Amino acid sequence: MLTYLINVTDDMLALSLVIGMIMAFLDTYCRDSGKITGRIGLAIGIVAAGVRAYFTNTRRIKDGWKVGTYGYGISLGLLLLTVIALAVFGYFLMRKKNDSKMKTAANWVISVCFALFMAACLYCSLPNVLTYPFKFDTGGNGIISSDFFLRLGGYLLGIIVCTVSGIGVYKLYICSAQKDIRSVPFTAMCIGIILYGVFYSGKLLAVLTTRKIIDDVNMFSFAAQSNNMAHFYTYGLFILALIVGIVFFVKSITKKEPYSTKAQHRKQRALWRSGKRYSLTLVFCFIAGILCSTLFVEMNKVVIREAPVEDPIIIKDANGGDAQLQVPIEMVSDGHLHRFGYKTDEGNLVRFIVVLKQENTSNYGVGLDACEICGEAGYYENNAGQIVCKKCNVIMNRTTIGMKGGCNPIIIDYDMDENAITVPVSEMVKNQKIFKG
Repeated sequence: MLTYLINVTDDMLALSLVIGMIMAFLDTYCRDSGKITGRIGLAIGIVAAGVRAYFTNTRRIKDGWKVGTYGYGISLGLLLLTVIALAVFGYFLMRKKNDSKMKTAANWVISVCFALFMAACLYCSLPNVLTYPFKFDTGGNGIISSDFFLRLGGYLLGIIVCTVSGIGVYKLYICSAQKDIRSVPFTAMCIGIILYGVFYSGKLLAVLTTRKIIDDVNMFSFAAQSNNMAHFYTYGLFILALIVGIVFFVKSITKKEPYSTKAQHRKQRALWRSGKRYSLTLVFCFIAGILCSTLFVEMNKVVIREAPVEDPIIIKDANGGDAQLQVPIEMVSDGHLHRFGYKTDEGNLVRFIVVLKQENTSNYGVGLDACEICGEAGYYENNAGQIVCKKCNVIMNRTTIGMKGGCNPIIIDYDMDENAITVPVSEMVKNQKIFKG
């Protein structure tokens, strides 16, 4: 559960805050043109992210790494274009007169730039989130299982935290604009999108420097530090939003607004209360974001306790060569995962596992300590007695161990009687290439 809560907030939380800031700006300053283009931009971004998620997860794309890299580059280009548009047309946008042709032009230019920027950001960050539900593994128990619903719960909770954060920022900025507190949220938004641009620069440089497209030590160092401190960009965006909330809260106490009727006064007070509620909502979301990047990460860490690699009994053939590997039943009847290893003539230690599938039975699962998907990573037994892939954390369904498919151990030939499990040495030699890495 915590895994998907952490992953979703990592991917979406900062973006949700940025989109909330931008949408509030567009609705406040660009009015109808901003509302139309902003929502079109969101729709385009979601569709583009969905298409990218589908193709990258169902098709083998040549040079697939470029698909996301281009997105980061386009996002940064659109951010620069948006900053230039704000610098050139910002004066006309801020004017209170609505009959100016330049103001209309400014509305549309800035709205389109922001809409394209949001679409590009969604294209970059949303595909991972869209594909998480298809990666839920339930150990073969299907969707009607506690494992599936726990993962789904964490996934949905992460989406709720991100969505509420974005809506909270949006509503707080709208309330601030209605109370003529516009300069603070506008400044916060400008700083926020630049901060997000720096974050995306780190993402882009991480790819380019790793692949030696840009071979510069300073760039590599910046990219590494930026990605290691990714959560602090989210914290920074939250702090910017909370500053607006603090200003709003202070103004709600100190500002005296004239009113002619009690109904008008109640309306004024209701708007102040709404802004304060959204400020408190952001505080709780900020706390949730901090927990997702600190405490929950620590709680979700898995301590892998590997079973030792034991030596099977080697049975010789008539010529004195190794013919069979024998595992006495009494060694593996305790219900825990057991690993055995055999070193081939080429020096490769080939491992296989044996585990009792069900208590009080003689039904054993036997296979290589490797799978076709994750290679020689192997398996471990967690505190709950589940068999887990060390690379992708998939939980095995014990009843399917010994069957082909998925992340199950690669099957091997073996014989079993009431005393021992016997594996031909030829099976170890045949599969030794898997363990060369």
